Amino acid sequence: MNRGIGNLKQKIHINTSRVIHKMDIESFKEVQNEAVIMERMTKSPRIMNLYGHCGFSVSAELVPIEFEERVIYGEGYATVEEVAERNKNGLRPYNNFTAEEKLGFALEMAESIADLHGFEDGVIVHDDVQLCQWMTTADGKLKLGDFNRATIMQWDEIKGGYCKFNNGMAYGNYRAPEEFDAINLDEKIDTFSFCNNIYALITGLWNFYDTDDDEKVHEKLIDGKLAFVDPRWKDRSYEEGKLVELLPKCWAYDPDKRISIFDAVKFLRQ
Repeated sequence: MNRGIGNLKQKIHINTSRVIHKMDIESFKEVQNEAVIMERMTKSPRIMNLYGHCGFSVSAELVPIEFEERVIYGEGYATVEEVAERNKNGLRPYNNFTAEEKLGFALEMAESIADLHGFEDGVIVHDDVQLCQWMTTADGKLKLGDFNRATIMQWDEIKGGYCKFNNGMAYGNYRAPEEFDAINLDEKIDTFSFCNNIYALITGLWNFYDTDDDEKVHEKLIDGKLAFVDPRWKDRSYEEGKLVELLPKCWAYDPDKRISIFDAVKFLRQ
């Protein structure tokens, strides 16, 4: 769709609930929440622009290229034996990015999350960080979207700090370990999932590439087990070595020991 603005034309897309989804008050709140966050984040060049909102629909700028399709090879899964055979004579990532591109994209993703966590009127947690939430503009820049799960953290006037929140039991295989324990959460869940994206950038595969069984991934994460990182990545290039160095900082099991997204941005810029 083309949207005329004076003598300019801007392509937009309409995001609306499908008929198979319930159109109830909770769904309406999710769409409204997304619209509010996108409107408040208008000044960020790293967040998709909102043009309108009505009922169960939002209209936003059209960002044409799905970043996940550029990062992940095929379905993103392989057996341990297949990966070992591929890499026996030297590491061969499943995507075609240069080491410099990997570092640049990692920084862009971190900066867009930092725009949310550092919002001047309060912390916004994306709460669903994964590669598919970023789109690529025609000039190669990344923009973050999809905020219907996002949480605007509440401020405790008495304690002088942000209140943690609870999403109940988590699903999927891309979340922080504390989400699977259904305990109170904060913005550090985004930091953990962000480094899942880093792993995918480095390798071209999902972090637990040898299984698509969510239950097995849940058990591993709750037990403190992390994705296997081939130690040769540390020496393949300076940039990839630094990305590998960032992984354990973001993947710390205890969220209080996990670095903030601002620390990640600082590390990547340096």
